[in-house]
Amino acid sequence: QQLPGVNFVFYYGTSFFKNSGITDSFLISVATNVVNVGMTVPGIWGVERFGRRKLLLIGAIGMCVCEFIVAIAGVTVSTSNHAGQKVLIAFVCIYIAFFASTWGPIAWVVIGEIYPLNVRAKGMSLAAASNWLWNFGIGYATPYLVDDQPGDANLGAKVFFIWGATCFCCIIFTYFCIPETHGLSLEQIDILYQHSTPRTSDKLRKKLLEEDVHASNARQLEGLEGKDLHSETHSHADEKV
Repeated sequence: QQLPGVNFVFYYGTSFFKNSGITDSFLISVATNVVNVGMTVPGIWGVERFGRRKLLLIGAIGMCVCEFIVAIAGVTVSTSNHAGQKVLIAFVCIYIAFFASTWGPIAWVVIGEIYPLNVRAKGMSLAAASNWLWNFGIGYATPYLVDDQPGDANLGAKVFFIWGATCFCCIIFTYFCIPETHGLSLEQIDILYQHSTPRTSDKLRKKLLEEDVHASNARQLEGLEGKDLHSETHSHADEKV
């Protein structure tokens, strides 16, 4: 959640926009915060309508595209080009909108669901600690990445190439590591982890909901699989007859 670099915009947005040639840099930073707050509402609504995995994938793809556009615009467009600066501002706001409606709130939803009961407290504590650790790391390192003082990297807008690359990693991570848990109880999520992979989780999730499978009757899952095989066998036999 931290590695896409969203807190770079909130912590150093005013300085970044000012160095990019934008005169009303403070007002732009206020605008990005307004977008962040406002777009959290669609995220709260969408997480129960569209699910976790799908929104995280959409959000990561959207942020990745926006950040590469911001990086390219920042490198190729001069600070005196007002149209180019408006493009930069627009895509920063769109990037914030994607984050606020997906990775901002949904990351916390996911970590609240995926841990088994016996390790949930420790797991969520470690997740929160990791979140703040990376927050600190990004906040500490960013001035050295973007400033032009002696010893600094002086990346400026090029830093968005880094954030874009981390967003691309978020796409891969979501696709291979995050299952769809929408609508499941905590015990059903345990069953989901035991009998599927993240890429096949949505199919099993629908079956768990349709058949109302729980830990107390988890053998139903094997019965369902056997039932499917049994029904297929009979259907083939009927076709032969």
